[in-house]
Amino acid sequence: MDLVMLLNYLIAFFSLFVVNVFILLYIKHKDTYLKPPQKTDWEPTVSVVIPAHNEGKYLEQCIETVLAVDYPKEKLEIIVVDDGSTDNTYEIAKGFKEIQAFKTKNKGKGAAINFGLKKAKGELVATMDADSFLTKNTLRELIPYFEDQKVMAVTPAVKVKASNSWIKELQRIEYLMILFSRKLLSFIDSVPVTPGPFSMFRTKVFDEIGYFDEHNLVEDQEIALRIQSHHYKIRSSMTADVYTEPPDNLRDLLKQRVRWQRGGFRNYWRYKSLIKPEYGDFGMYFVPLNFATITAFFLLLGLMAHSVISTPYYTQYIWFDAFGMSLGFFTFIGMFVIATSILFLWLSVKSFKGEQVKLRYLLSFIVFYWYLMIGYNSLFILKELRRESCTW
Repeated sequence: MDLVMLLNYLIAFFSLFVVNVFILLYIKHKDTYLKPPQKTDWEPTVSVVIPAHNEGKYLEQCIETVLAVDYPKEKLEIIVVDDGSTDNTYEIAKGFKEIQAFKTKNKGKGAAINFGLKKAKGELVATMDADSFLTKNTLRELIPYFEDQKVMAVTPAVKVKASNSWIKELQRIEYLMILFSRKLLSFIDSVPVTPGPFSMFRTKVFDEIGYFDEHNLVEDQEIALRIQSHHYKIRSSMTADVYTEPPDNLRDLLKQRVRWQRGGFRNYWRYKSLIKPEYGDFGMYFVPLNFATITAFFLLLGLMAHSVISTPYYTQYIWFDAFGMSLGFFTFIGMFVIATSILFLWLSVKSFKGEQVKLRYLLSFIVFYWYLMIGYNSLFILKELRRESCTW
């Protein structure tokens, strides 16, 4: 068996393995994954920390949605930390008498969050991006998960509001897929991130494991890995809706995803020591999965390039005949993986009854995100080799 054939088999096995894990998780939990935990009468004090940098466009609405949540006002503390903004962010925050507003000097998002956490007095504390917006029941939906004393963080249902923007609609679909997959991963204690738009923590966890890494590209992922490295749990809610503002152009989207990819790779490399049986499915499946995924992606690109180069000239241009001659084992595996991915996409959207997505956006998503992955993975490697810096 030559090297090319061996690599084809490896990628085929890897694809089937990953797809089947998610299929089995869905089948096992399909009757319960949408159900929130039983409601509780417990009403702990809650602090909401909002780091902000030049967020004058969104901050007022952000604060208003926090003030409007269904929760006793005397048990709710709101802290805004303006990190060196040059717009009216701080003035907007100071205009709300119900909140505490502080200023720091361009120390970065992680430092701004930590400043707020050290001021927070709540039993639970949530970190919230200034361009995100709560719904009335967000807190009520998250708090019951903390009845389990091993749970140190809970992630919400982060969504993007419907619009007529092509780039935002594709991200809206992606966010629903991420939420759906994160919920399935929570059943094997493998939630990979506590998203910045709004995640809630048991305050005492920071005294035990430390605060956010102030020099991390994706500090919300690093803290999630650190929590699980201490054998604590993170849960994911499908009903605690939080809406966020995504990038509205391709340039900013690519910039965001490159940062996520760079930070993600560094974090998983940093926590590679978790690949041990004592960390259960998180250590033996999810952490290695991230290294295997990036490796398989570039191997697949290489095999595709090799196929084009090695294929005779006439079969490259006589598409129907070429397809017929190459129909075989790997074709059927590819068709199965693609069909399953489309089913996964459909289930993701279907799981949220209020989220209606137009067919043209669903079809565009299937094609567009493959090319986006090529773009951000290629730039991620390039920028890592150059050691380029990254800020807010």
